[in-house]
Amino acid sequence: MTSDSGSVLLTAVIPNFNHGAVLGEAIQALAEQVPGADEIVVVDDASTDNSIEVLERLSLKYPNLRIVQLPRNMGAISALNRGLREARGKYVYFGAADDLTLPGLFEATLAELERHPMAAFASCEVAVVDAETGNRGARPPVRPSYAPAYLAPSDVARVLKRIDNWILTGTAVVRRDLLVEVGGFDAAMGSFADSFVFRRLSLKYGCCFIPQLGLIWRINATGVSRTHVADPVASMQTLDTAIESIKTDPVFPVWYAAVFERRWRFAIGRIAADARPMNRAVLLYLSPGPVSRAVLTGALKLGGAVGRVTALGWLSLRERPTSILGLIRTRLARSRWVRASARSRTGSNAHAVVGTRPISNPDT
Repeated sequence: MTSDSGSVLLTAVIPNFNHGAVLGEAIQALAEQVPGADEIVVVDDASTDNSIEVLERLSLKYPNLRIVQLPRNMGAISALNRGLREARGKYVYFGAADDLTLPGLFEATLAELERHPMAAFASCEVAVVDAETGNRGARPPVRPSYAPAYLAPSDVARVLKRIDNWILTGTAVVRRDLLVEVGGFDAAMGSFADSFVFRRLSLKYGCCFIPQLGLIWRINATGVSRTHVADPVASMQTLDTAIESIKTDPVFPVWYAAVFERRWRFAIGRIAADARPMNRAVLLYLSPGPVSRAVLTGALKLGGAVGRVTALGWLSLRERPTSILGLIRTRLARSRWVRASARSRTGSNAHAVVGTRPISNPDT
């Protein structure tokens, strides 16, 4: 697919490090998008498995696949920035080697971007699958809109004040020139680099949100974000760096640093509570004050489902991460969508089936 001028319209960038076992699925899902990407750029971060062999075989099947090999392991953020430099498209999609795009992702996001040329990017929802427990859910936990919509910068600020984690970068198609203009992804932000720059773009230019599933997000304990969060010192350093950048950047409202800090602390605590066993070091690191420490220590002693519910309940009460009414409304809306999809579906491929199963355990 090309733009009216004949130039490249869409580039899909996939950073990869040792995901040879699942890389083929991710590339196939991208190649099956209609409309498809003009080019798929895989930046291999000096993998030590069979990733390059897999990619070379895939390039024979998909001529729009381009392989960029880094001479040494540079980390995910460096791989993303290299992919941005390599991309020639007007729009860029940044995926992950172990996730699966669902049919309709590019069709929906590109349509909204063409309809709203002022928007920096368009994003939608994801189905979350825990590779270790089999638990499934959906994100964002609260929708900013219940119909496809352009959110102007003022709308973005209004929504962020109530619900902070609805921008899902794994589903976002972004205007390349705007991302280049702000300098790409900041490595100092660690696993928050993509979320930070997309928040900044949304507050400066506005963005589009589409309430439909566009991705299967497969999470596991060895993923980049969860590995980072499992280290309380590294997590707090990232938090401090992000807050300092937010406070000194005029694009962000003056109140946003406090909202972001509450949501980030809750996110770290939720992942720690969901770990098997619960991550004691992180939970206790998040418990300043005798009351908080007593509650979370008690939750750790209880362990199991009861302990996790206790920890999450306390963290929700303390950090107030999102809108309770929004959680309820989004859950009801998704339940109706799932029932309608189940009634209308007469056949689907394996990727679509995962997206239309009943959604439980929504991530908050």
